[in-house]
Amino acid sequence: MPYRGKTTLLIVAHGTSVADGDPAGALAHQLRPHWNGEVTHAYMRSDPGLKQVLATMAQAGQTTRLVVVPLFFSAGYLVNDELPAILNDAGLRHAMLLPPVTGLHGFIPMVADCLAATLTAKNWQAGETTLFLVPHGLKSLKKPSDEQIWLAQRIANVVPELSVKIANVEGQPSLANWRSMADRPRNMFLPLLAGGGVHARSDVPEMMALTDADDAVVLSPIGIWPELPPLILDQAQKRTRHAVVLANFTTTESRVSDCIAAG
Repeated sequence: MPYRGKTTLLIVAHGTSVADGDPAGALAHQLRPHWNGEVTHAYMRSDPGLKQVLATMAQAGQTTRLVVVPLFFSAGYLVNDELPAILNDAGLRHAMLLPPVTGLHGFIPMVADCLAATLTAKNWQAGETTLFLVPHGLKSLKKPSDEQIWLAQRIANVVPELSVKIANVEGQPSLANWRSMADRPRNMFLPLLAGGGVHARSDVPEMMALTDADDAVVLSPIGIWPELPPLILDQAQKRTRHAVVLANFTTTESRVSDCIAAG
């Protein structure tokens, strides 16, 4: 059956050089039953590679309407520069590119709800808790990036009693130094990671080096939260509806202009 009148949803993640899970594929699998069109995934640094996936989709006629979901937690070079360049080179300047996960509408309320539920479950008070946001970071970071600070401030605005800190897996401030940054007796760690890969399984626990004496809780990597797929689905559907309405309006306007010119 020809692939017509449908929008393709493409999940794009960073990828890894080691066999380390498939977070973009897992997310695509969760979204597929709820999307009226093809749902696929690609990686920018591993297989299936983004360029080949785009070529395959184009051959199947699945790129006429395309929504791209960056499974990233910062708007860095890959999201702002490399990803749009790859889409442009593939002749897909019309693709609808969503913001990274942290920029999605509803992301902060989603996080705030999880934090509140965790505090309640632990019988903790926000005023006695330090929240460590744990991004991947960059080795070149000597201090929190402006985007990291912005994210921390947004979370602090909705849960003002929390003390919110940045603790990078790579770069400074480092997760390995979390104890020197903690200013409350209880500590909560939120990995801003796509899935339960090597960083979440090994690097983060090793850097935290928690002991029985630490009053701490480590949340699941945000990329595998069950609340994330509905959030992405909502944003993608809204972008698609907006694009269809805009296209219909433009077509109608053009037809009216032609009629006026003909008259």
